[in-house]
Amino acid sequence: STASNWLWNTIIVVITPYMVGGEHANLISSVFFIWGGLCIIAFVYSYFLVSQTKGLSLEQVDRMFEESTSRTSAKWVPHETFAFVMKANGAIHQKVAEDMEK
Repeated sequence: STASNWLWNTIIVVITPYMVGGEHANLISSVFFIWGGLCIIAFVYSYFLVSQTKGLSLEQVDRMFEESTSRTSAKWVPHETFAFVMKANGAIHQKVAEDMEK
């Protein structure tokens, strides 16, 4: 994540002077529309293709990917918790499962 941030920041810093400079592209303030357009494209991509995984365990995220789409992921509700599955399989004691579900 940090390496990607540094990479793209470096690319933007290197490209922008060429886009604004008089001897190259000479876009001056039109660069705003290029960066703004890219931001709008990123927003649309995120809205339609990136799933909402807030507050879910990895097992629940796997189940969500099986049962829903990216657009409907915010409304998806987990059917069972990891503790419930482990308790049903007999892998953990009742008391431990109750503490995990709190």
